Amino acid sequence: MLPLSGMRPLYDAAAVREADARAIAAGSPGEVLMEAAGVIAAREVLASFAPGSAATVLVGPGRNGGDGMVVARLLAEAGWDVQVQAPGARPPGSPEGALMTARAAASGIVVDDVDLPALRAGGRVIIDALLGTGTEGAPRGAMADVVSAVRGSGAPVAALDIPTGVDAGTGAAPGPAVRAEVTVTFAADKVGLHIAPGRGLAGRVVVADIGIPGRLLPPPVAWLATEGVISTIPSKGADDDKYGAGGALVVGGAPGMSGAVRLSTRAALRSGAGVVVACVPGSVRTEVAVGTPEVMVNPLDLDEVMRQAGRVTAVAIGPGLGRADATTVLVRALLAGIALPVVLDADGLWHLGDDLVSLRERPGPTIITPHAGEAARLLATGRRDVEAARFDAARALADRSGAVALLKGPGTIICAPDADPVIIEGGTPALATAGSGDVLTGVITALVARGVGPRDAAICGAVLHARAGVLAGMGDGTIAGDIVEALPNALAVGSGR
Repeated sequence: MLPLSGMRPLYDAAAVREADARAIAAGSPGEVLMEAAGVIAAREVLASFAPGSAATVLVGPGRNGGDGMVVARLLAEAGWDVQVQAPGARPPGSPEGALMTARAAASGIVVDDVDLPALRAGGRVIIDALLGTGTEGAPRGAMADVVSAVRGSGAPVAALDIPTGVDAGTGAAPGPAVRAEVTVTFAADKVGLHIAPGRGLAGRVVVADIGIPGRLLPPPVAWLATEGVISTIPSKGADDDKYGAGGALVVGGAPGMSGAVRLSTRAALRSGAGVVVACVPGSVRTEVAVGTPEVMVNPLDLDEVMRQAGRVTAVAIGPGLGRADATTVLVRALLAGIALPVVLDADGLWHLGDDLVSLRERPGPTIITPHAGEAARLLATGRRDVEAARFDAARALADRSGAVALLKGPGTIICAPDADPVIIEGGTPALATAGSGDVLTGVITALVARGVGPRDAAICGAVLHARAGVLAGMGDGTIAGDIVEALPNALAVGSGR
């Protein structure tokens, strides 16, 4: 499946190792690649911190340590006070690393054992060149002690390739991990730098071109969706009427939760749906009708929902729907009977329990949009397990359900059967507010209603939602209604309309 415009390739450690090997076989010596990596990293460090700073360069035994030796030499040449330390005073052991250690030694730089008390005291910029992308699992022994000292120091950190302790392929951090202000990653961008917790540990990510031609890179393992994907959302046609522009139906709104339907329906309208219909319980019909006068409001019963589904092109089930036993029967009947694309969220997901496989039997495509807690219930596991391995959880959701699975959170992940995973760039912590998920449901439903394919609608909808959160401009005081009202500007900014 071809990527959308505005998507960038992401790789894991195995893919980058393969590209590195291909480059060396094609005539680029390993020491030349290492020198290039160190030059770019040193340049970024010099640009990021005050001139003439003091730095402690922490090097490990592998090639990442060799990168660190290059950075140490160049910082010293730039007038910085540089110390190089390694657990057990063990210098990098790869052939390239040994060469870079010798070059640094010629400039008067020696490798000392790690001074943990001095490291914890802070006061110096730390360059993390301990463990690179090829390391799996948690740091152990002396390496773990060094990482813990870095975390406790409060010192500014620049990480080379990836923060030590973060898995390059998944973003997981199963043990102690370095938290960096900036990460300079080499040759290609890595999946683990864009998924929590790795995303939060990496800080600002700089991708360094070290001279490996793109043709030598293997196929990416995932894609990063940037704001550029918004440009792929179609505009309303000059001859469209309200139904031609896309009709959306939102099913939800139990007593006390009518606000969820109001947010979803209004978000669908603000995202360009031509007509939006809501099916809600009779006790909240007036609330929804008065709060969103542009929405047609109808009763919530099976026959009426099926009738309204015949008038639209996409359906959302779940916002504020409630968890009554009778509602479970309704949800399952709707999923079995509606042949349209369905966006299933919130209480709609609750009524599935852990029966993801039933979605494979639907007559139409499905998009599920769980947060970590909902994903845990769907996968019959713990929330901590989902949060510790978000990439794996998103893939499991898609594989079991046959649906497009959008796992919400920092570094939202979208997986679909037989397609590369996609990670959403950007966003803001301000999206962590009640009702934000209902807004996202409305956005995605509108895009599907307008003719965007389910996977692309999930991708574009998540990026559009994230952009609107930024444009809302209310910081920590952002509420879901602010996100809704920022959607038209987000569409315009992203698409150049």
